[in-house]
Amino acid sequence: MARKSSNTAQKIHLFFEQPKSLTAKLVQAGIFVLILLSLASLTVEYRYPTFFAAHRTGFDIAEAIILGAFTLEYVLRIATAPRKMQWALRPMNMVDFVAVFPSYLEIVLHTFANTSSVRVLRLIRILRFSRVLRAFKLFKFGNLFNKILKYEGTILQTITPIIVMFTFAKCAIWTLEAHDFWIQNPSLGELFAIIGFALGIILSQKIGVTYEKFLQVEEAAVRLTGTLKSLEHIFTSKKKAGQKATKQWAKDFLTILKNPKADNKQISAVNQKLYSYMQSLESTPAEIAVMYKDICNDAGFCLSKKERLTPRAYDTLLHQATMLYLAMIVVFIPGFTGLVSVALATYTLYGMYNLTEDLDSIIGGEFNLIDIDISELEQFASD
Repeated sequence: MARKSSNTAQKIHLFFEQPKSLTAKLVQAGIFVLILLSLASLTVEYRYPTFFAAHRTGFDIAEAIILGAFTLEYVLRIATAPRKMQWALRPMNMVDFVAVFPSYLEIVLHTFANTSSVRVLRLIRILRFSRVLRAFKLFKFGNLFNKILKYEGTILQTITPIIVMFTFAKCAIWTLEAHDFWIQNPSLGELFAIIGFALGIILSQKIGVTYEKFLQVEEAAVRLTGTLKSLEHIFTSKKKAGQKATKQWAKDFLTILKNPKADNKQISAVNQKLYSYMQSLESTPAEIAVMYKDICNDAGFCLSKKERLTPRAYDTLLHQATMLYLAMIVVFIPGFTGLVSVALATYTLYGMYNLTEDLDSIIGGEFNLIDIDISELEQFASD
């Protein structure tokens, strides 16, 4: 009975997370329509308050239906998730929670709070605009959008919480601006454009430098694999079990390369083992000595680039400057222009910064998204 219940929960979870049937896709399409209707309702409320007030009952009923649908979907998904806490803390699932939580908070405050909290209620209502972020998640269900707007395992997935944070902050300040409770100075736009352009140039230069390191290490890894294969042929021609020495060296080297805590000096002991085997074949290695030298040089080069290329102090300054710039856009660029500006600037500049952080390590990195291609060397070691 418990197993049957588990299978049912898994089917429900996959129904929402990986919609493949026609019914599941229609449900996702319906959710997308509800998101658009919800945003349209909020737009009417803030742009055309007179019209909204005249048809308040209809808008309230529509909001109740939309809220009920979003709540039911969220409850079913989290209830059937295998790891509920891990599922709930995913950025886009947090967005789903924010899409429903403010509405219930508004109901509680409206019921128990006094009339002096009207501004707080309006601020909470503005958080409903976060529902627009749900629309981006639906794009993953189409092949076209998978190619154009890939989300899972990307820098965008990593920086989504920062985008949400700055967007919410701008929405809150926009509400204050609408009631003349905040500074509004559109003339600062040109200044922020110049600063953003300068930051973009700095970040792009850092990307170029770190990517060049990537290419150099990949080239060294390819040379290393080729030299090891040639050395393996020579060893095998002299001794049948000769290939074991080269493959063991490759395994030991990969272990050191992939382990961020490994001491790069350990490669000396690994090299010594290989050299000892060479001497067992030839007391005075001549032909294979050149290959051994090439292996040592390429291995040393790869390991030397494993460490961070950019000084930590520089990275800290660049990160602080980027965050400060985004915060200044939130504070000083008014209205819808500020909202669009902070969303695009966060995606572009903070995304570029995070890309440089990941590129700064050839394996692993800040977000473990971009690694050098050592598949050929790994295959050689495992054969």
